[in-house]
Amino acid sequence: MAVKRILLVCTGNTCRSPMAAALLSSKGKDVEVKSAGMQALSGSPATPHARIVVREHGAALDQHSAERLTLSWLDWADEVWTMTQGQASRLVRWYPDHEKKITTLGKASGFHEDISDPVGGDLDEYRDTARQINKMLEIIYESRKEERP
Repeated sequence: MAVKRILLVCTGNTCRSPMAAALLSSKGKDVEVKSAGMQALSGSPATPHARIVVREHGAALDQHSAERLTLSWLDWADEVWTMTQGQASRLVRWYPDHEKKITTLGKASGFHEDISDPVGGDLDEYRDTARQINKMLEIIYESRKEERP
């Protein structure tokens, strides 16, 4: 099976989507992962709390630089996972040709909940968000084991 290309999308690309991308990338070599933000200020680093929490999970965001979502990112991806249903709905409105590949991380994992946004919160809020993301990624990763070579 070919390597899957997963694009993770949030608002600013400094917290949730880069955390999810780093955590997913650390799980194996059978996925290529990128993240982008719908309203990202390109070049912004990951938040300090996001970097700390991801490091606690054995991954890294020290070199992360925010990227604004573009059509070419969607063209690149096999699957696009947003952090909220609102984000998924907006992407489908903006890019209807990509509707089939757009869903939320929650739905991809069998949950139907949004990923909480820790922006402005303390380190514990970031830890809660990382646990929520990691739980969903573990479920997806385990459920797709059969698809991997």
